[in-house]
Amino acid sequence: MTDLISIIVPIYRVEAYLEQCIQSILNQTYKKLEIILVDDGSDDKCPQICDYYAQIDKRIKVIHKKNGGIDSARKAGMLISTGKYIGYVDGDDWIEPEMYESLLNYACKYNVDVVESGMIDSWINREKNRVLYLEEGCYKGQDFIEQVETKILYAGVFFEYGIAPYTCSKLFLKDKIIKYQMMEGITNITHDDIMICLPCIVESKSIYVTHNCYYHYRARNDSLKRKLRKNVIPNLFESYSEFYKRFEGSKLCLDNDKQIKYFVMYWLLYKAPYAFDSLSRGDFLTQFGKVKIEDRIILYGAGAAGIQLKNYICEIRRKNIICWADQNYKDLQRGLNVINPKEILDYDYDYILISILREKAVQSAKKDLIKLGIPEEKILWIEQKYIDNPELLLSKVTYKGKTLL
Repeated sequence: MTDLISIIVPIYRVEAYLEQCIQSILNQTYKKLEIILVDDGSDDKCPQICDYYAQIDKRIKVIHKKNGGIDSARKAGMLISTGKYIGYVDGDDWIEPEMYESLLNYACKYNVDVVESGMIDSWINREKNRVLYLEEGCYKGQDFIEQVETKILYAGVFFEYGIAPYTCSKLFLKDKIIKYQMMEGITNITHDDIMICLPCIVESKSIYVTHNCYYHYRARNDSLKRKLRKNVIPNLFESYSEFYKRFEGSKLCLDNDKQIKYFVMYWLLYKAPYAFDSLSRGDFLTQFGKVKIEDRIILYGAGAAGIQLKNYICEIRRKNIICWADQNYKDLQRGLNVINPKEILDYDYDYILISILREKAVQSAKKDLIKLGIPEEKILWIEQKYIDNPELLLSKVTYKGKTLL
């Protein structure tokens, strides 16, 4: 427990949150840290905040660079890191004081290359722990192949990962993660985390999983993750084959393994709900099956996936959305105009679309709607045939006359 941990913090336009982030790292119970703050060309007060903290704690190093995106910032941090282990914290998030002491303890005790922990989704007025599908414990060698590799991207429930595709909930042996972090090419803003951490884990075949939650993910309505991006499909076409290259030699590349296809379908449903439609053919919200372009819609669910879906529908026909409901409306309505689900009964509509992706949460939402007296046939989610076989939906994705599959 004397090894140096390098913590890389990419920073861009997070002035309101940065001091809490940095302070949470300085407050770690494990003190042998190298804290690398990478100012990615931020045009607010982030550069000054970074420089201030570098003056008061000698463990802090600061990089000021031209804006190049989160992957570029992480690469810059990796290049100057000197620790045996690497941790990542995003500039708008924060961590519990015992995070790195606990993760390093697991790494040393079980002699693993990666340690995975749970996350804490943090809103203004509430928090929710998010833990892995896999049971707590050490997975190495054949145990890893049989219990992790076969479920790493799709655990059998839509959509639940075996290992979360996020760098920030993990501690990595630098010698293992540096290969994937420093790869050039398709580690862009669309797929940066999955292209780095999961291939590293599959190659290492060595991980300890804890359900303890240390990392606070700040849920922000203005986050880039909630903006409708038009580059998702071209990026996907460019990088699709790269998924298979980075997992080469693993079970994920076998013909009968659909994990990568499930992940890609999930990613498009989340980031590009327009990907499966051809408006010239009259296809609209294909994943839900029955929806017509003139239908009156109520959205149920105002998380990141719901925001993306709402933005897409409004782009086509704003008047289609009659209202937007969520059980957590009290936390959300100030910025998003979300109503109490009980108010749905006051509206006329054709369908209620459940704009949630995790199947367990969808089933809970559906039960709540039925209890309100909503006819089941008016409640729509992703059609079962697509969940059973992602290739059916992915075959509809085209770009410049080419199909994805």
